[in-house]
Amino acid sequence: MKKLLTLYIVWSSIQIYAQEISFKYNDQVKILQNGQNLVNAFAGGLNAPQFSTCQLNNDGPEDLVVYDRTAQKVFTFLATKNTSGQYYWQYAPQYETLFPTLQNWMLLVDYDKDGRKDLFTHSSAGLKLYRNTTTADKVSWQLIANPLYSIGFSGKINLNVTATDIPAITDIDNDGDIDVLLFDPSGDFVEFHRNNAVEKYNDPTRLEFVKIGYCWGDFIKQLCQDFQFGIDCGNTPAGQKATEPSAQKVLHSGNALLLLDLNGDNKKDVLFGHITCNNIAALINQGTQQRASFTSASYVYPTNTTAIDFPIFPAVYFEDLDFDGIKDLVAAPNGFDSAERTIDFQQSVWFYKNTGKDNLPIWNYQGKNFLQNTMLDLGENASPVLVDIDGDGDKDLVIGYSGNITSTGVKAGLVLLENKGDNTFEVKDTDYLGIVKSMQLLDIRPFVADINGDGVDDLGFSSNSSKGMEIRYIPNKAAGNQAFNIQLSNAVLLPTFTDFLAGESVTFFDFDKDGKIDILHGTSRGNIRFIQNTGSNQSPKYVVQNDNLGKLQTDYIAGNIFLTTGDVNLDGKTDLLVGNRTGNMSIYRSFQEQNINQFVADTSLIFNSFSNKPENLLIGGNATIAIGDLDNDLLPDVIVGTNTGGLRVLKNLTKVVITGTEQDLISQVYPNPTSRYVYVKMTENAQATLIDLSGRIIQNTRMLRANTEEVFDLQGLPSGMYLLKIDTNKKSQTTKIILRN
Repeated sequence: MKKLLTLYIVWSSIQIYAQEISFKYNDQVKILQNGQNLVNAFAGGLNAPQFSTCQLNNDGPEDLVVYDRTAQKVFTFLATKNTSGQYYWQYAPQYETLFPTLQNWMLLVDYDKDGRKDLFTHSSAGLKLYRNTTTADKVSWQLIANPLYSIGFSGKINLNVTATDIPAITDIDNDGDIDVLLFDPSGDFVEFHRNNAVEKYNDPTRLEFVKIGYCWGDFIKQLCQDFQFGIDCGNTPAGQKATEPSAQKVLHSGNALLLLDLNGDNKKDVLFGHITCNNIAALINQGTQQRASFTSASYVYPTNTTAIDFPIFPAVYFEDLDFDGIKDLVAAPNGFDSAERTIDFQQSVWFYKNTGKDNLPIWNYQGKNFLQNTMLDLGENASPVLVDIDGDGDKDLVIGYSGNITSTGVKAGLVLLENKGDNTFEVKDTDYLGIVKSMQLLDIRPFVADINGDGVDDLGFSSNSSKGMEIRYIPNKAAGNQAFNIQLSNAVLLPTFTDFLAGESVTFFDFDKDGKIDILHGTSRGNIRFIQNTGSNQSPKYVVQNDNLGKLQTDYIAGNIFLTTGDVNLDGKTDLLVGNRTGNMSIYRSFQEQNINQFVADTSLIFNSFSNKPENLLIGGNATIAIGDLDNDLLPDVIVGTNTGGLRVLKNLTKVVITGTEQDLISQVYPNPTSRYVYVKMTENAQATLIDLSGRIIQNTRMLRANTEEVFDLQGLPSGMYLLKIDTNKKSQTTKIILRN
């Protein structure tokens, strides 16, 4: 049960102003699952992660930097000691702000030999490099090249890494500088770009690449198990005569390379993944340190333990992930999506502990959910709402998701997390209401609203089915302040409306203030549609009234906006919170009072502890937003669902100040606080609506007569703060009411 507040506001005519709405990442909220505390509960989930290590806080072991291709986002974890002195990975999102904007892939490699790993990533022109300029106080990067160039047989060329690929960036020929291996545009030949920095200048900071021969390793390939060996790749540097191997090239771009010594002979061997394959191929170098040559491949790897097997495009990474000083192997999918939901994004990080040496590894399979087992990870597209399901006075979490593989196909459902108090949630039901068991739905997004107008919140959800997008709600038969009484068999299918597409979202809100619940529709184009309820709450009829409410700038890249309403800054007016596909969040203050032809947003919302100011930071792809007071300070906090299947928590830092008073519409409101009844008298005729801090209507609009005492019965409502909104034709006023049961 949430503790009662000892500090409250009782003025009925204050003017409240929030100078700056801002949030910070909150690492104090916990999740218990199967009796265990998830140490990275709100890290946001992982789908197609790429792994590198480097120093983030300069306090010992290297830290972990993960780049997820599906989210196009960096995740940062610190090597942290627990009370027993053992290291573990602790999610530390503040360091994510220190990385440049990245695309498609990231590798951290120390090219200049200064002991700090530098950053290689994709560029529209091929490959770009940031030098690590970290000081004792702060991680920082300096752009060195965009793109990196090499000398090819036709002259100066870009080191052109296809967007789908992961190259190998390491000292290929053991001469002391960093070389690059990448696949040519066909995806069949590996190109060797040798760096002459040490040979010519004895300076690894110099970057002077030259293409060697027309291919590397004396092999070509197309798909999964069709390597051809004995190819004369040549070893002639560009600028001299060379012969291109004869092979008809079929475009099969999508390759991931990892070079390491697999057999202890100090020569670079290859682990290789391809976009059409489910396996990792291993190639053992039969050549020399300076000139690699391969004569065979193993198409099942590892051979001594559970082999890597993904539905499509595995990639592997070689880092010390268990703090024993020996590099381990981790495998993950390298695609941009779940390949039509064939990949299990709850178990997409396979960990192989190395019980051998870095140059003679022995792999021991440990499991399929490395790091994912330390966080809430529902697979893909987590979508939360905060609602008091059990009627104990605090907000529980109900979360929808995209869909996971089951024995009867790919299905989505709802997960229930009970609020245990003390900033702790516990996973109580992974198939809440039995949706997975009894229905065949995908892309479930829950909502809470009093759909049928009986004064009690109902639970509903939108979803995708074989019939297209659908919206259902389940009438709550409980009284207010009681545990929800809902059964899936009582679900009501609401009328559909035009152009509601898969992946889009709806929020239910009385936008036109007529007492009937309307729909705000966030589209994949990035615009908002106002869909008016022209029927009744009991028998709704939805009609599109405005196809571009607020005329947000449409953006197909950032689109798929998700909408949530609530009073973020406690000014008594409903704000609109918007998340999008790229992971940005915007807030449109008092949006019902804004110009419907041009909404204006706050976007610098997330506090950056390094710059010491709010900034427009990414919070997770396909950001879906739930709001509610989690820490009993009256300010609504934010829980964000991400496309990587997890959640992130943002604490509301908004500083609310009182700027003055206005002429009262309310001449009296008492008692306040109250245990049930509130008596209100107006100075003129007005409309009054009781709402909660999230902007949801608790009691429908009613007329109040001037100089007449009216009573509001709050029986059945949970303890907390409520807002009484008063409206006339000329002005509005809000008073805060404290209910103490």
